[in-house]
Amino acid sequence: MVGFKILFTLCAFAICFCASAYVDTLQKCGKSDAVCQKKLLQSVLKSISKTGIPELDIPQIDPIQLKGFNVAILDLVNITLVDGVAKGVKDCTVNKFEANFDDLHASIELVCDITIKGHYSVYSGSPLIKNFLGGDNIHGDGNGKAKIEKFKVAFDFDFTVEKRGDDLFIKSSIEKMKYTYDVLGKMVFAADNLYVGNKEQSASIVKLMNENWRILMDMVGKQFVEKAMNFVFNFTQKFFSNVPTKNYILDDLENYVSS
Repeated sequence: MVGFKILFTLCAFAICFCASAYVDTLQKCGKSDAVCQKKLLQSVLKSISKTGIPELDIPQIDPIQLKGFNVAILDLVNITLVDGVAKGVKDCTVNKFEANFDDLHASIELVCDITIKGHYSVYSGSPLIKNFLGGDNIHGDGNGKAKIEKFKVAFDFDFTVEKRGDDLFIKSSIEKMKYTYDVLGKMVFAADNLYVGNKEQSASIVKLMNENWRILMDMVGKQFVEKAMNFVFNFTQKFFSNVPTKNYILDDLENYVSS
């Protein structure tokens, strides 16, 4: 029992030391140095997206696990990603990261190549779809993949500077976050086991999807983006709300602390 307690204490010490060692290596920026802040966020994404820092409550976001994610396209088709993953956040390019302490407002712009794949199910019994397909419905249950090339997303949010003990932290809220997105490249789909009525039609349906990817993105993009932004924003919010500003900001921020 004594040996177990010693081992547990050593493990806990090692975990805390690793977290401390990482945050102590962060690049420190001036509060108005947008170029340095951009490099800081790029480094954070590259370093800990795949692992997170559990001891600081910072989650992993590459890959992102997606289970039971449902998308309805204009009440015509229902698609569910039963069990899948999204990859690519680690290699996102940070085009912009600015934290304005005078306005307590921040903005981030990322460009990423995102791949989503996994087990899907799809069904449409819509009269409109059936009429278009000559009375048959669409259904499928198999493996699917979507790759979004050069997916650009920008989001803006307010933040506060909070004091806890002797340290200062940045805290933001997802409720008031605003975002825009676009696909600078294209989307490419792949899927198997897709049926029109009783006939397997995966190749022809996927071909149609790839030819009309922009229309599909306009129809369902907002739902996917909101899901992805929840993960990315949660990651950044957890990082900044759990890592003291002294580890990455050179200036004294005491005057910005919320009353």
